[in-house]
Amino acid sequence: MAVFTRRWVEENLAEFLEGAGASAIVSLGREAIDAKEEETRLVQEIEELHEGAREAAREQRAADRKVNEMARRVQDRIVSELEEFDFKHYTKNRYSLPIVQDRLRRYRGDIPDDNAHAEALKRLGESAPSAVPEIPEPPSGIFGALAGLAELLAETPVRTAIQALEDDPTAQRWVEQGIEMHDGLEHCLFCANEISNQRRLQLAQHFDESWLRIRGNANNLRDSVLSARERLVSWHSGLPSVELMDSESQMVYGSALDRAASAVQDRLAVMDAVERVLKAKADDPNVRPTAPDFSLLRGGPSTTVLAEAVLGHNDRAARHREVTEDRERTVLAHLIGSHSSGFRELEDQARRCAVKSRTSVESARLAELRLDKVRQSQFTTKAMADILTRDLARVYGKEHLSIAVTADGKSYACRRGDAPGKDLSEGERTTLSLLYFLRKLEDEQSAGDEPSRRIVVIDDPSSSLDRESLFATHQWLVDTLNKFGQYIVLTHDFSLLRLFIKSQRSQWTKSRRRIREGDVAERHFPRVSFMEMYATSLDGERKSWMGALPELLLNNTSEYAYLFEMVMAGVAASEDHERLFLLPNAARRVLEVFASYKVPDRPDFLRQLEALVESRQGEPFRDVYDFCNRFSHGEGNESVDVLDARAVQGQIRRCMEFLRAVDADHFERMCRATHTEATALPERT
Repeated sequence: MAVFTRRWVEENLAEFLEGAGASAIVSLGREAIDAKEEETRLVQEIEELHEGAREAAREQRAADRKVNEMARRVQDRIVSELEEFDFKHYTKNRYSLPIVQDRLRRYRGDIPDDNAHAEALKRLGESAPSAVPEIPEPPSGIFGALAGLAELLAETPVRTAIQALEDDPTAQRWVEQGIEMHDGLEHCLFCANEISNQRRLQLAQHFDESWLRIRGNANNLRDSVLSARERLVSWHSGLPSVELMDSESQMVYGSALDRAASAVQDRLAVMDAVERVLKAKADDPNVRPTAPDFSLLRGGPSTTVLAEAVLGHNDRAARHREVTEDRERTVLAHLIGSHSSGFRELEDQARRCAVKSRTSVESARLAELRLDKVRQSQFTTKAMADILTRDLARVYGKEHLSIAVTADGKSYACRRGDAPGKDLSEGERTTLSLLYFLRKLEDEQSAGDEPSRRIVVIDDPSSSLDRESLFATHQWLVDTLNKFGQYIVLTHDFSLLRLFIKSQRSQWTKSRRRIREGDVAERHFPRVSFMEMYATSLDGERKSWMGALPELLLNNTSEYAYLFEMVMAGVAASEDHERLFLLPNAARRVLEVFASYKVPDRPDFLRQLEALVESRQGEPFRDVYDFCNRFSHGEGNESVDVLDARAVQGQIRRCMEFLRAVDADHFERMCRATHTEATALPERT
């Protein structure tokens, strides 16, 4: 019989499991093969690889330093050039070195040149522009009025001239005005002489209708020209001055303003020429001056460029913050974009050096592993070390632990990666110990020690294992223990019990059927059997007892359901219940699970239990809280005097009454699930 227990581990593997200072767990004593020449070559190669790694690391540090220096220069320029425009945004905290490096690394857009960068900085220093009035359309319409100018100038009056007035325009105007003043009068207002009909006829013939019409038309058209001239001058003087425009518009707007002024002057000159000939015609309708070329007045000065410049200026004035941000982006794009290519090249260089360094280090590591293998290959036990390593990988699903032959070839060593396996967890210690225990049994070749004649007992193989490791350990145990004549697995773990029930259910079902059919051999030596071991009181002494697995666990391996059934059985049974010493801890465990579900916001069981006790008016179950504190921590040291049957039954009854009082529906459902009679706990009045 070979028994795996905690004591066996302490006696055989305690020092080995401590890591680097482990003593041998087995003496091998096999002869080594000569591999000294290969070992010497590998030692030299490893040294060369390490030197290459050190050189690559130096190159990488130099490249990394250049990368950081470039990023820092760009960071300094960003802050120094832009902080005066937005000192809260452009800080070294917001544009930290990692952020600047990331922008340099990812920049792929267009790169503004030095001129664009300088122009953006210059305009960032300008104050916010104000909107200016839009450019009105220039005055027009005079060209149409001048359509008959040539005909008007060529027209002459039909009359009999008074010689004395013919060559004296001043006298003509005076007389013309006098006629209007003396209309209807018979005597002159100045000389008091009679105005005869003959004299009136003579004056009317001199100033006939055509004369007056020509003069009136000439004066009217002249007034129109003068009015158009005034409007054109007023329009030109009303244009915004170039100083009101933002710097981006000033050059274009100023040039357009000059062209507009020149166009206005040209048109004013034409209007002046037209006004002069019309004045001459009005003064003497008899003259026939030549009409000047007035085709330039067909349209007003062009305002296209002026209007667009003003629109652009006003748009930028309205979007000043956006325009400012665009200029800031231009500065940033220049600072980052102009350095991005060089930065990426430096990073590529640093990356290549890093790869070279890692490659050299990895190559050295592989060479060292090869050296270890060469040294280990001197011993014939390497095969067993490899088996143990594969077992560990199978259980854990990864190769973080391995077993190797020590350099002297006399023992095994546990390694975590490439280092000694120090500080093994409790689960790792259990797993490694169990693997070694079973592989050692396989490797024993003494007469009478063959596996088919072995009885192997494994005590608590799932201690401190997580769920994945537990599953793998179970499967590994099933595969490995099948080689032995008989094996017994003891466990406190309901999860491991569930796995074994599932994996052995087929054989267990067959065995139970044969027993029911009267197979005596199967009853004495069943192929598969599941038993329950517990402490009980026999003849006044506390002893271990083994019995059949409770029916509840055949289909439901829930710890909570099992303990609930056991406690309820204790409530219903007589005072000499066989599981007397289990019941206090079982009751406490039932309440722990129940309280963790009902009061999940409290940090521990006692606070959860206290909250439930206080929730009942008058706290009628304070004795349950006291019981869980005083009598249910047991490791088996309670005396029968303290834990007599009557007291135990009374306390566990109170525990279950408390559970029912807190959640009656849950209590009823648990009774149904465990096939327990709820009436075993009668209602109290």
